[in-house]
Amino acid sequence: MLLQCPEQTLWLRDRDHPAITMPRWQQQVDLLQEFYQADACVVLQSIDSEFQVVCSRQSTALDLYAGTQFSDNVLATALSSHRGYGLIELPSPLNSYNNLSQFERLDAVPIYWADGQLFGCLVICNSKQTKHFERLLPLLENSKALIQAELKHLFLMQQVQMMSVQDELTCMLNPYGFNLMAPRQLSLSRRFGSHAGIILLEDITEYRDKTQQTQGMRQIARVIHHHMRDADVSARIENGLFAILAFVDNQANLDALVCRLRKQIAKEEIHAHIAIGSSYFKPNTHLAIEPMLEAARQNLISYKVNHRKSIS
Repeated sequence: MLLQCPEQTLWLRDRDHPAITMPRWQQQVDLLQEFYQADACVVLQSIDSEFQVVCSRQSTALDLYAGTQFSDNVLATALSSHRGYGLIELPSPLNSYNNLSQFERLDAVPIYWADGQLFGCLVICNSKQTKHFERLLPLLENSKALIQAELKHLFLMQQVQMMSVQDELTCMLNPYGFNLMAPRQLSLSRRFGSHAGIILLEDITEYRDKTQQTQGMRQIARVIHHHMRDADVSARIENGLFAILAFVDNQANLDALVCRLRKQIAKEEIHAHIAIGSSYFKPNTHLAIEPMLEAARQNLISYKVNHRKSIS
């Protein structure tokens, strides 16, 4: 599991954020709507071609209430192709039918996350201040700067949180992150009747130096990452020990996953000796994550004992 900032793929309004002061955002759109004498002013968040109204001010009921969602390929294309400065040129009205197509004039500025990824845009709908529009642009840019400053604060908070659960060497979860995420996923899976398995994968290679060991662990982490689904949880829980919580249909599926991991490690010519232990659990086995890990650890110990006997 390689960690990514979750807020860039979730609607901002779906969760509370201490870094975001939504009344301040609302104050900005209220002021812009008044100064531009517009029918509406909205802050839109964009995820792919989907948009959600974060906050709005409308002169009458125009179906642009906070939380409203709609699709717009034209607006999405205009945002993705924009260079980041000045107003976005939008067709009037928009070609696609949605909540913005009712307006004859749309003026927008893009809004970005701290890492340069697009967040969305700030849109002025049907401004009647055509003569003084250019003179009011600093006000629009000011509101954009305020919103982006709060998004930056949120982004940095998320980065700090990620670092506290992330293994620096492999970019997987660390032991703390695994103990935080695995029980949540396990509880969720049991509600849907999913079976689960724990795989412990240990690198028992005697490396000549630290550099080789580091390279070997990163290669193993990459193999694990490529074979995990979104619901699975994987982590480096000790120096050369990796844990995987995988959701499978039966014991055969878990065994097949173990086999695939072995084959892929061999295929990529990772020069490492790998010991693997696993344990399988049905949804009605109401064990916490610790006993599940211990069962897999005992299986791993048995594997290593049998391996030593076979080569002696």
